[in-house]
Amino acid sequence: MSTELESRLVFVDTSAYESKNYQFSEHALGKLCDFLESERLHLLITQITINEIKAHLLEKSEESARAIKKIQKDAMFLRNTPELACHGVFEKVKADDIYNIALEKFEGFLEKSSAEVVDIKGVDASVVFEKYFKSEPPFGGANKKSEFPDAFVLEAVSKVSKERGHTLYVISDDGDMEKYAATLDNLIHLKRVDDFLDLVVRKEEELKEPVKFADSILEQLEANLIESVNEIISSSEFYSDEADGLEDEIYQVGIESICINNKNIISVSDEHVEYEIDFEVTLKAYYSIADYDRSPWDPEDKVYMFVLYNDIVKKHTEVFSAYVYIDYMDGIRANAEISELDFTESSFELNEENSEIISVKELDLSGE
Repeated sequence: MSTELESRLVFVDTSAYESKNYQFSEHALGKLCDFLESERLHLLITQITINEIKAHLLEKSEESARAIKKIQKDAMFLRNTPELACHGVFEKVKADDIYNIALEKFEGFLEKSSAEVVDIKGVDASVVFEKYFKSEPPFGGANKKSEFPDAFVLEAVSKVSKERGHTLYVISDDGDMEKYAATLDNLIHLKRVDDFLDLVVRKEEELKEPVKFADSILEQLEANLIESVNEIISSSEFYSDEADGLEDEIYQVGIESICINNKNIISVSDEHVEYEIDFEVTLKAYYSIADYDRSPWDPEDKVYMFVLYNDIVKKHTEVFSAYVYIDYMDGIRANAEISELDFTESSFELNEENSEIISVKELDLSGE
């Protein structure tokens, strides 16, 4: 990826908004909106994308309302503790209420950013169908008919890019969109909004020196940052992406090493910087996994007489992302401190593909 900003024209796919949890006024999307509002960037969007986002917001709202109802039922005992902040979860919340708030923030983002809605009527449908029949990007895989909306969106925004003579950044987590962008010289694909913001911030003439200073501050505080990350991750909950059931659990995790894998500047000033940082973490996870192959089965009652367990130790190498806020009052290096460390997840997923088995111990009924 080029380290130079090549255009201020940008299209953000639904998948990129989703990866940022549709937080239109916070973090990366909030900073993107600030740049758009100040007319240092120009956002293209289509009605198809708008409708997709609205549909996703409605789906997420319904899922969240159901989750709250489940929590209210499962945590009924907490009704006895009105003194705790979490007691607010028992307030009645409807999916429509959640959706209306989320929709208002999205519409506020569109208005504040002065997003330009590109009409797809100008797209030559024959070009889209030719790509479909030739299985050219963005059409790929068995279910390629589902890519028609993306195909029309991409053709529409690419047409605007060509007509205005401006390269267009296409920000998307969709692999087919990435392949499509690779076929055209006027499109540059980026996977994350943060990658684009990093280019924008570093390009701004007035921020060149603050960026260099911020990077030097990060280097100065790196050891403290790694220590703080270690404390947070060590005390967090972990879950496996291939857990077989409720009886499988990760009961202990040991951190072996942590290093900065990648960093992007989201915003910077003379006294403050916000980064999104990817931390590469190597750890050992201790699993207690039910072994039904060794457990005796009662064919008459059709139940296991008892369940035996295996202790399995795995080594994982994972990448966890966090927003890091650093303040340096009056621009003085000695005042520099990490003011906030905010991981994008409250618990951490351990991926089977990133692991290797260190040891396996078959336990008897007594757990030995």
